[in-house]
Amino acid sequence: MAGDIVIPGEVGGEGSSSPAALEGSRRSREHDAGHRRFRLPVGVALGLVFSVLLVIICGIIIAYMAAADRRIAGRLLDEQGLAVLKANQAVLTGFFQEQDLLLRSIAARTLETGAPLSEADLAPYRRLAPEGVTLELGRAVLSEEPADEMPQVAWSRFRHVPGFETAVKVAEIDLRNGQTLAAYYPQPVFARLAGTMTWEERQQVFILSGRDKAIVVDGLPPEDFAATPERPLPDLAGLTGSPLHRIWAEQQRGHDMGGQISGRVFPAENGMFTAIYAEMPAGPADGWVLGVLYRAEKFGAALDQTKIVLYAALMALFVGAVLSFSVGRMLGRPLSRLAHTAAGLRQLDFDGAVRLPRSRLAELDDVNQAFNGSIGALNAFAKYVPRQLVSRLVEEGMTDARNVEIKEMTIVFADLAGFTTMASQMSAEETAAYLNGYFETVSGAIVERHGTIDKFLGDGVMAFWGAPSDQPDHAALAIAAVKALAETIEQSPSAAMRVRIGVHTGKVVVGDIGSSARMNYTVIGDAVNVAARLQEYGKQVDPDAKVIALASGETMAGLPAGAGAVSLGPVSLRGRTEPLQVFRIA
Repeated sequence: MAGDIVIPGEVGGEGSSSPAALEGSRRSREHDAGHRRFRLPVGVALGLVFSVLLVIICGIIIAYMAAADRRIAGRLLDEQGLAVLKANQAVLTGFFQEQDLLLRSIAARTLETGAPLSEADLAPYRRLAPEGVTLELGRAVLSEEPADEMPQVAWSRFRHVPGFETAVKVAEIDLRNGQTLAAYYPQPVFARLAGTMTWEERQQVFILSGRDKAIVVDGLPPEDFAATPERPLPDLAGLTGSPLHRIWAEQQRGHDMGGQISGRVFPAENGMFTAIYAEMPAGPADGWVLGVLYRAEKFGAALDQTKIVLYAALMALFVGAVLSFSVGRMLGRPLSRLAHTAAGLRQLDFDGAVRLPRSRLAELDDVNQAFNGSIGALNAFAKYVPRQLVSRLVEEGMTDARNVEIKEMTIVFADLAGFTTMASQMSAEETAAYLNGYFETVSGAIVERHGTIDKFLGDGVMAFWGAPSDQPDHAALAIAAVKALAETIEQSPSAAMRVRIGVHTGKVVVGDIGSSARMNYTVIGDAVNVAARLQEYGKQVDPDAKVIALASGETMAGLPAGAGAVSLGPVSLRGRTEPLQVFRIA
C-alpha cells in the first residue's frame, strides 16, 4: 500500500531532496501504512462484531446455565403456570362481566319503558344467555333506591334449587318496575366454561369453592356433582375418581411449591401430580380456587431438557461464530433496506414501497423476491379491507384479538333505491360497473370525513364514526359526510340513481367480532338497527326523492348550534315500541 503513495520531491531523482526531508517522508509513509492496516471494510467489521458478541454472550449464557439450569427452568415453569392461571382468571372474570352486562341490559330496558316485562320480552335474552341458564321473572320487594338508578346484580353462593340436578349459582336484579329477574346458573354451565380453559391436553382444570368443595373437576362424570339440600356441592375429598382429592392430604412427598405461584406436589393412586392454583379476588367468584392439575413428570419436563439445551448451546456457539462472521458482513446493508421497506408497508404505503434488488446470496435473493411479491399481494388484499381502519388499529396498538368495548357512536346506512329493477335491465358487466361507481362515490364521502366503512350490503353501505379512534364530534362528521354525498348525487347526471340514508347515534358494542378463522371489526347493538330503520323509513317520507337522508334526534343533539334540518316529529319505526324524533337533513 505504501508503494502507491507519491511523495513530492522523489520524482526528480536521487539527491533532489535533503536527507532530513527523505527521513521525514519515510516516517510519514510508515505512519500512514500503520494506520491503514487497521482500517477494515464495513462488512468485515460487522462480521467480527457479530462473532465477538456471539462468543461473549453465548459464553456467559452457557456458564450461567451450567451453574443454574434447574433454577432457570423452574422460573420458566413459574411463568408458564402464572400465564395459564391469569388466562383462566380472565376467562372466568369475563364470563361474569358478560352475564352482568346481559342482566343490566334487561334492567336498562325496563328503566326506559317502565313497563313490566313478559316472558315473550325475555325470549331474545334467553338466546343470549349461556346454554343451560334459566331466566325467571318474579315480584320485587319495595326498594328505597331511586327508581331511575341502574340496579346492581346480586350473586348468591351455590345452593340447591328444586328442579335442578346440580348446585345452582343465582344472579338476581331488581328491574325497578315491580319485578325481579333471577338467572339460574347450574354447575354444568361452569363445567363447559372450564372446558374453554384447557390450553393443552395435559392440563385438567378445576374450580373449588374454598378448599373443600368442588365446583368443577375435569374428568369426573356429571353424577359426581348431584346436589342435595344438605350438600349442594360435593366434598373434594370424596371425589376419588380424580387425583385431586389427595391435594391437601398430609402425606410423604407431598409439599407446597416454591416460586411465584401457589401450588402443591402430591402423590395419588396413579403417581405424582402437580396442581397450581390461584384464589379469585372479590366478586361473584369470591372465595373460589381456580387451578390446573398436571402429571408431575409432564409439568417438570423442562427441567430434564436443560442438559440437552446446554450441549446444543455449546455446538451452536462454535457454528454460530463461524457463520456470523461469514454471513454478517453480507447482511448488513440488505437487511437495513428490507427493514426500511417493511416500515413503509406497516403504514400500508404499497404504492411508495421500493422493490428490493436481486442478491447474490440465494436465500437473501429468495427473501427479497418473496417480499416483492408480498407487496403486490398485500396491495391486492388491501382492496378488500378498510385500509384506514387497519392503519388506525396498528397506530393505536389495538391488534390483539378480541378488542371489544361499548362506545357511543354514529351509524350510517345508505341504500340504492330501485336497484333490483335497474339490475334486471342491465348486463352483469353493466351492473358491476354501475355498483362500483356508486360505491366509489359513497366511500369517498365517508373516508374524506374520517369515517369507517363497515361493510357493503348488496347495494347498501354501512359506515360508522367514533371508533377505533376517539372522535368526540362523530355525529357532526357523519352528518357532514351524508350532506357531501347527497350533494354529489344531486349533481349526478344519472336520473335513475336514488339513495336513501339513515343516521343514528347511540351506544353500541364495537370491536373484533367473529371466530379464529374470520374476524370483523364491526359494531352491533340497537343503534345499528335504528339507523337501518331510518333508511327504510325514507321510502315512506319521499319515495320519489333523488336523495333522502333522515337523522335521529340523538344525532342532531350532537351537532353544533344552528345546524339546519327539517323536523318530521316523533316517528314509530318498525320493530320499536317507542317513537323516535326524526329530522330530514337532505
